[in-house]
Amino acid sequence: MARAVGVTSPELIRVLDVSKLPMPEDPILYQAAVATGMLGPNMVGLTLGHGIYICHGHCTLRLISHELRHVCQYEQAGSITAFLGVYLEQIVTSGYQNAPLEIDARNHEAR
Repeated sequence: MARAVGVTSPELIRVLDVSKLPMPEDPILYQAAVATGMLGPNMVGLTLGHGIYICHGHCTLRLISHELRHVCQYEQAGSITAFLGVYLEQIVTSGYQNAPLEIDARNHEAR
């Protein structure tokens, strides 16, 4: 599935089943993440580089394929910092649902 959505190094991917997604400890970053819809109580998946966090009970092919596409996007960007710069700008400018990288990930979800 990773190769099907464009990941070039699937052997580096690690998936972690967690009770909740990690949130920024910095109060300003925390507020920005929640306010933009990037992170919040309804989010069940998060990708950071080749690491994917999935909340208990939410591991589906649809979600995994979505998060794998984010891995591909990180690879294309070249680094976590480069990806997050573009991603966060899109979230702030367009909103979470309309951010081009989110639209791209949704378009690669297994149905």
